[in-house]
Amino acid sequence: MSLTSEDLINDRDRSLIVMLARGYTTTRIAREMHLSRYTVAERISKLLDQFACSNRSQLVAYSYAHELLRVGIWPPSAPNVIGEGVF
Repeated sequence: MSLTSEDLINDRDRSLIVMLARGYTTTRIAREMHLSRYTVAERISKLLDQFACSNRSQLVAYSYAHELLRVGIWPPSAPNVIGEGVF
């Protein structure tokens, strides 16, 4: 059984990774997603653990390498990114 990228993360987590790839701070992500910055920090921490990454940059690189984000698209896009249309 092979896992697709949709099986690994949900749209909300993909949107969070997209914002990290765009260089957004935890505070800005929280504001855009209408969450507390502590909730965002906790979710980032869980994603780092889930994919065995040691920092945000490594998580973004992992996401591109494993096609969680589409390669060759800049800025990265995902469903539910605030200010973005449906892709």
